[in-house]
Amino acid sequence: MGFAIKTNLIDKLPDLPKAVSDRLMTLRLQLDRNQRATLISVYAPTMMYSDEFKSRFYEELDSLIKSVPRQDKLILLGDFNARVGTDFQTWKGVLGRNGVGKCNSNGQLLLETCMEHDLVITNTLFRLSHHNRTSRMHPRSKHWHLLDYIITRRKDSQDFRITKAMRGADCWTDHRLIMSKLHLHACKKRRPQGQRTAKRLNVKRLQCEEICQSLESELESNLSDFHPDWLPVEEGWSTFKDVVYNSSLKHLGRTVRRQQDWFHENDVEIQALLDEKHRLHQAYLKDTSSSNKKDAYTAARRVLQCKLRAMQNSWFSRKADEIEAYADSKNLKRFYTAVKEVYGPQSTGTSPLLSSDGSTLITDKPQILQRRAEHFHNVLNRPSSISDTVLAQLPQIEVNTLLADPPSLLEVNKVYMYI
Repeated sequence: MGFAIKTNLIDKLPDLPKAVSDRLMTLRLQLDRNQRATLISVYAPTMMYSDEFKSRFYEELDSLIKSVPRQDKLILLGDFNARVGTDFQTWKGVLGRNGVGKCNSNGQLLLETCMEHDLVITNTLFRLSHHNRTSRMHPRSKHWHLLDYIITRRKDSQDFRITKAMRGADCWTDHRLIMSKLHLHACKKRRPQGQRTAKRLNVKRLQCEEICQSLESELESNLSDFHPDWLPVEEGWSTFKDVVYNSSLKHLGRTVRRQQDWFHENDVEIQALLDEKHRLHQAYLKDTSSSNKKDAYTAARRVLQCKLRAMQNSWFSRKADEIEAYADSKNLKRFYTAVKEVYGPQSTGTSPLLSSDGSTLITDKPQILQRRAEHFHNVLNRPSSISDTVLAQLPQIEVNTLLADPPSLLEVNKVYMYI
């Protein structure tokens, strides 16, 4: 399980995302007016699993929902592998009037959980066309079903503007993406009033001699009347700093932040390939019975995948040659900078571990360290089963005592000549 969120929201997370199991994960968002939203990512077992396994999963989901504070906005989203049907009269308050298909045993478990916790399935609240309400086509019957849901508390259903399947989204899976638009406001990061962050200068432009000369001449003219001896220290430094910074910003400009990876380096070419694939995908969706449009779309996907792999491999090959050159020239600063571009910044979080019996997931840092110590102690401190009598029967090689003697001057000179 996992969450993909915008980078500017990471600093606003009150807690790190928590993996409850390999099928459940939680994330809390800080909202305005001192409110919080708890998101639960779900991947429910399919019909092929036993009833005992499915009951155990819904027990975990039940305890996880109970652990969410009542004042938090609760949102469950993911692949539930369940059909909830259209019986909105029986499941009043849980289902809306716009369900799809018939209910199965997995859908019964989901509906019972929603009824117990006063939850509503937002997919069934909005009147949409059939292809915007279904998320997966059965491979044999070719019928479309709704298996992926976004669920919330009944009192929070007014925050949802729409929940629908994104028919045009091509994500290389047999499920359609489910999208919801909500009327929520994430907590904005407040800057200290009266303070401005200085913009970084593009110092790489100093490699151009014309820019250097123009900047130098302007600094000379602006600082010609500057006499630091006539001013207090703080005031003189502030004046000097402002003159140098404003002149440099005028000639050098600001830095444009770009991600140093293979995707951003080939952004223009990749975008053109994606646009072409998206155009063919839209044409195929408008006429799914056309084999020519389907073949064209499949070929475009194949070409895009090959191109992306080639771009990625060539970028990594160039980076490897660059890192090797820095290592050979003993340029450690550039070496570690290039390595960081490949591997990214070092993660400060801790990865959860399973307990020794594999029943629970450990997320607490002291318990994770204790579990690692226990693991290596069991691996490295095994009892020895070697018999001394067997070792005594092994043929012994004569010890070469000459290897312990210090090298002679002739041997040292011989080695030095080869170096």
